[in-house]
Amino acid sequence: MLKLLGCAAFVCCFALVTQAQSVSSTPVGYVTLTINGSGYTALSNPLENAVVYSGTASSVSGSDITTSFSMTDSELSATDAEGNSSHYIQTSSGLIVEVTANSTSAITLASDVSSLISDGDTILVKKFSTIADLLSSDNSIGLTSGADLTTSDVVYIMSADGAGAYATYYYQTDPFGGFFGGNGWRGAGSNSTDVSNVILHPDDGIIVKRISAGDISFVTTGTVNTVNHSRSLPAGFSLVAYPFPTDTTLADSGIYSASNGYVSGADVTTSDVVYVISPAGAFDLYYYQTDPFGGFFGGNGWRSTTSNSVDVGTNVIPAGSSIIIKHIGTGLAWSDDIPYSL
Repeated sequence: MLKLLGCAAFVCCFALVTQAQSVSSTPVGYVTLTINGSGYTALSNPLENAVVYSGTASSVSGSDITTSFSMTDSELSATDAEGNSSHYIQTSSGLIVEVTANSTSAITLASDVSSLISDGDTILVKKFSTIADLLSSDNSIGLTSGADLTTSDVVYIMSADGAGAYATYYYQTDPFGGFFGGNGWRGAGSNSTDVSNVILHPDDGIIVKRISAGDISFVTTGTVNTVNHSRSLPAGFSLVAYPFPTDTTLADSGIYSASNGYVSGADVTTSDVVYVISPAGAFDLYYYQTDPFGGFFGGNGWRSTTSNSVDVGTNVIPAGSSIIIKHIGTGLAWSDDIPYSL
């Protein structure tokens, strides 16, 4: 559950786990997350970094946006250890696009947005969260840390191209004070390259494999997303998270709608599939079923592979968790409105 900081914000705490009450704009809070001992945990960061700039798009041309606000030249052009942009823009509809460069009055984005953003549209500039933001820069949360990947807890981040490939990261403790690459966040390819700034999109998930017994509970802090969510998922596999700091359900998550590209068939083999990982590393599979015979094969709705007639739409996706979606179509437009009033 999200906890809000400050007396005024505390009054609104309950609103973030309900659908009916209000929260103040851009509230700041914290969420307690848990990593399972001796097993797997699918996590996400349900909170964000504060807005860097906000205003409107004065004009839009291709991938370039002239802004209503002034910036420091090139301050948004940094990249992480994998070459990914450190900042992004977000529109009022929830569209997220990476920033590749900026001048004092204009932003260059990673793709052409001329058909997506219009002159006068509201835009927010934010900095992506990182591995260090979520799991601590100095391993203060207490992950098992060894001299290499095999002796440490491992963090898996899935590629965004649908291929289902994972990059692997771990927190390294050098037993010789720097001779083997020093202490800090490392990737599988180098024991000396700092990867603490590897970015996590607001709706990206990670999987943590913990090799030691004993759960780890830790606190992440940040601001609450106050913009509707929108993301296009490719064909194949995506490790994603509900981008709001509150529980949701399969039915309320927005993963399925009749018009968003979700493939819904008569069984799990002909439908897009949601995978939920267990601590043991096994997956429970869920899908939205469309019964071609109006109920004869179990009816319409969210189902699991254990029954084609039992509705599982009320199954909870906890805040701060993540899931894998396998999309067998040509594009899934996952979108959902803010689940609380502002």
